[in-house]
Amino acid sequence: MKRVTLLAMASLAGCATTPLSPPTLNNPLVGTWQLQSYADTPEGGAPIYAFGNPPRGLFFFTAEGHVSINLMRNPPAIGSTSNDPDPDSCRPEWYCSYFGTYTYDATTSSWTTHVIGGNIPNYLGTDQRRIFTIAGNFLTISETYTADGKVFHGQRVLRRLGR
Repeated sequence: MKRVTLLAMASLAGCATTPLSPPTLNNPLVGTWQLQSYADTPEGGAPIYAFGNPPRGLFFFTAEGHVSINLMRNPPAIGSTSNDPDPDSCRPEWYCSYFGTYTYDATTSSWTTHVIGGNIPNYLGTDQRRIFTIAGNFLTISETYTADGKVFHGQRVLRRLGR
């Protein structure tokens, strides 16, 4: 399975239209990360776990600058609608996946995915920037967005599986 995923990611090199990040030993993203938590909390409200608690997901970052992000509701809830308040939700709502190339910016502790494909229609052909922190083997992505007039604070926590 891992070999098939790596081969699929390697084939993306011919599809990329954005320059890749140069390989670097100082890129802390390189490797495989497993999603541990995915929560969106409205100001003054309780957390919403749109992908279940715990969710399922893997993020792959290569040293050559390729990325693949996969999230799945746990349990999958096939045929049901999501309670995800984010306007950039997936189709179907219980599974999200996108891939492309990425650039890592050490000065802002962020990466930008240059989306080539996936099942989030609003992401296709866009750049998606994510601010993160890493503590030990845990990567935390934080974001704030507005949906239906409410401000939400999103937090995604991943655990490193390997390089």
